Amino acid sequence: MEFLMLSRLFCFAMSIFFQLLGQARLDGEFCAYTSKDKYDFLQTLYKKGVRNIEMESTCFASMFRRVCIPAAVVCVTLLNRMKGDQIQLDKETYTDYEMRPFKLVTAYIKEKMKSLQ
Repeated sequence: MEFLMLSRLFCFAMSIFFQLLGQARLDGEFCAYTSKDKYDFLQTLYKKGVRNIEMESTCFASMFRRVCIPAAVVCVTLLNRMKGDQIQLDKETYTDYEMRPFKLVTAYIKEKMKSLQ
């Protein structure tokens, strides 16, 4: 799949996410970062291979790990945080991005099903 990119994922706790402090966002109610701080933070993550900042996956992964069920997380990145904090996509592009995880997971399941036969 031409749109697939394997990368590192930066996950963190909800309290940090909702306060927007862990993301270095400039558009939240608690703005503890300057533009330079934000850029430096995101640049550090980028150099370490991080291409997405995620919150929900930590809860999902921990629940499945606790009950010993294999699980995976597929993320879609809708914006480049180096260019801004707000999503600005036309409906067609947004829909395309939204469908990518379904296409990826479907292809993966098809491959797994083939190997079981």
